[in-house]
Amino acid sequence: MKKDKVLQELAPLVAALTLLGILIFSPLTVFPKFSKHELDEFATDPKNRTGFVSYAIKSQAFSNPHYLPILGSSELEHIDPFHPSSFFMKNNKGFTPFLAGQPGTQSLTHFFYMNSVEKQLHNRKIVFIISPQWFTRKGIGTPELSQFVSKGEIYAWLQSASPKDVATQKLAQRLLNFKDFPEDIVVTQALKALANGKKIDSIDQISIQLANQFWTKQDFLFTGLSKLGGKQENSYEKLEQISKQLPNTKDFEQLDQAAYERGAATSANNQFQIVDHVWSRNLQKVFKERKDVMKEVSYLRSPEYLDFQQLLNQFAKNNNDVQFVIPPVNGAWYQYTGLSYEMLQEFSAKIKYQLNSQGFHHIYDMTDKFNEKYYIGDTIHLNNRGWVALDKKIEEFMSHPTKTAYKLDNAQFLSTEWANGDKEVSLNSNK
Repeated sequence: MKKDKVLQELAPLVAALTLLGILIFSPLTVFPKFSKHELDEFATDPKNRTGFVSYAIKSQAFSNPHYLPILGSSELEHIDPFHPSSFFMKNNKGFTPFLAGQPGTQSLTHFFYMNSVEKQLHNRKIVFIISPQWFTRKGIGTPELSQFVSKGEIYAWLQSASPKDVATQKLAQRLLNFKDFPEDIVVTQALKALANGKKIDSIDQISIQLANQFWTKQDFLFTGLSKLGGKQENSYEKLEQISKQLPNTKDFEQLDQAAYERGAATSANNQFQIVDHVWSRNLQKVFKERKDVMKEVSYLRSPEYLDFQQLLNQFAKNNNDVQFVIPPVNGAWYQYTGLSYEMLQEFSAKIKYQLNSQGFHHIYDMTDKFNEKYYIGDTIHLNNRGWVALDKKIEEFMSHPTKTAYKLDNAQFLSTEWANGDKEVSLNSNK
């Protein structure tokens, strides 16, 4: 009897595991279907990690040309009435921003993001926000890669990687330099082969293909189950309420004035034009310790420049028309902490040279807004007037026909000399 009781208790678990095995190992794939509203929820909720890494979500969303990918990092979470998601909800121009970025996403995570949905985004327009703060001496770390680059994205890249391509060799070498990423013996062997310009072993190729098929089915399955079992954050409904705060007439001068007034009203308890609640919660107790602490900080030498070049390779390969944005920082705060404005100008010149010289000419450089009030809501994140300025630029960008003519120079821009800042760039060469 005890045996029968144990079997009865285990039966549901065994049945569930059996069903799971059938679903994953079956030649059929279970595709979760998301409604337009559900995809809009993902589009307006950049904090949702599943929306960033899940192929099931990205592939379905970007199969619809209605979505405009806006790629960046933590600034995308800072939503106010003037944020692009709010602005273009109120002022419908035939597209919906799809926000892709969180704290920790950088050039390399976006490379794999774009590579994973290159078919869906072929010939499409993209908005890409470049954060100067990515370009530290160490660049992106293993924890960020592990969080935002899925095994499936690695498998997909390995399956299409060309061993004779210099960019492929450099990227394989780069990935091998990360400790414990990816934690996969077959992937490591494949990376070692590519790093040396050799083909991936045929057995490893088969293993990677099978692993990718398994991962894709697993992704579809568990994304579908999460769809059934959980609720999203109602970000779309919240955004609808926020967008109602915008005036009914769309005049960018009036919007800028309204944004200025909102900035002044919400940043009144400190001398740095930082939003009141951010100041009170995060900075008020420590700001005296921050005096001149960033005097030695530089964004001119970083492996991030090489990762950025890998991303440019992906954009060019996929014929993406990209609007690049270089946001400003809060000048009042960074003058206090000692960050050099001249260094930021040099960073801007270096990035613009890397872009312009290879045919990426849509660049909106906001570095000179360093001392403009209420462009930034805290110390580095766009807010109020900064969003208004970007809304205007995105509207202009989307109104122009797609036109690309890229000429990549990987010999220069994948070199350690470029990453280490050993090649000087004139501040006047990219205006």
